[in-house]
Amino acid sequence: MRAADQDKCAGLKRCILHLDMDAYFASVEQRDVPIYRNRPLLVCHTTSDFCSHGVVAAASYEARKYGIKAGTPVWEARQRCPRGFFVHADIPKYLENSRQILNICERRAHRTEVFSIDEVFLDLTSPLREYSPGGERWQAAIDLAGSLKSDIRRELGLKASVGIGPNKLVAKMASEFQKPDGLTLVTPEQLPDIFASLPIKKMIGVGGRMQRNLRAMGIETIGDLARSPKEVMEWRFGVIGGLLWKAAWGRDDSPVVAGGGGDEMVKSFGHSLSIRGGSEELEFLETILLGLCEAVTRRMRRDEYLGRTVSLRLRIGYAMSYARAVTLHEYTDLPSKIYMASRDLLRHEASSGLWKEPVTNVGVSVSQLKRRHEGKQVTLWDCLDPREEKLTAVLDELRDRYGEGVVMRASLLEEFALSGMNLVR
Repeated sequence: MRAADQDKCAGLKRCILHLDMDAYFASVEQRDVPIYRNRPLLVCHTTSDFCSHGVVAAASYEARKYGIKAGTPVWEARQRCPRGFFVHADIPKYLENSRQILNICERRAHRTEVFSIDEVFLDLTSPLREYSPGGERWQAAIDLAGSLKSDIRRELGLKASVGIGPNKLVAKMASEFQKPDGLTLVTPEQLPDIFASLPIKKMIGVGGRMQRNLRAMGIETIGDLARSPKEVMEWRFGVIGGLLWKAAWGRDDSPVVAGGGGDEMVKSFGHSLSIRGGSEELEFLETILLGLCEAVTRRMRRDEYLGRTVSLRLRIGYAMSYARAVTLHEYTDLPSKIYMASRDLLRHEASSGLWKEPVTNVGVSVSQLKRRHEGKQVTLWDCLDPREEKLTAVLDELRDRYGEGVVMRASLLEEFALSGMNLVR
């Protein structure tokens, strides 16, 4: 690579850490159920029984030896590993563990960003400012990462892989280098050559369709992409082409976006879930919404907020995103109302025919907030059936005492029972 270009992608000012939980869903289940430990375990997204429907959400490392990975159809996984354990994904439990992981991360860095249910970015620039730039600062980052991994292992019984680099993109790609339980540092001096030999599918933002398009242009590796003229990439793929070209050089200026802190900063509550391998199955996506809405409204009640605008975010493949919102007639913190609003948005998008690739990320957020003590308008529906608020309060108390996975609201499961879904808790 040209020296001038090498200098452009070398930015030593920032130090970013990417934490990626190893086989997250499967690891949580193996921790909680001793019989699953050291055995092939498949956590599944499914809408009926385990005979033919659904896909694998996470495979334990023991199951991966059979060639099973996220996105493998359940029927195929059963053929490959007939002696494996197959369990339903317990999204609320995984979300609660994610919250605990985030709490541990926030002890190490004030600025953290939840990238998905099992991934967190930490901006270590400020915590490490006392160290001189160069080797001393990177060594301090490695030491901090080791302590972070140890804390998660000791407090939650889970393993994580960590990548450290000068930006979010490099840190995320580095975290894939030594899985599981790995720790990889990529310095600016190693860019872009350290990624050059990797197949193009390893590049963040390159999905199945983009892979085919790039290969048709003779681009097989990340190095091939870096050597391609930027103008050609932008002409062929527009803005996305330019971003991919920059990524191939290890360039990324995106900040670690921290959540709001303090009452005046709270503008919305949200959760999202990345689906490795993606899914086009509507009922499964509605299951995801169920867990996300439970988690969002639980946080709202904990912080004493009501909300009125419900937003649904979908990432299609790895480049296209959709966002839709609806404003309710009243403020609420009830999961059923948030769920039904987001479900209607999802169904509308599904019927539009715009999905060309599987959905790889689902997010739900509630905005237009006000504090609970400001009061809530009483409607006819509240007068007819006040039970849900009382039930929700009881469930919150149970979860505070015994943990998030102790119980799920039957009133929400009712929607799935009507459609023949079989959710095993």
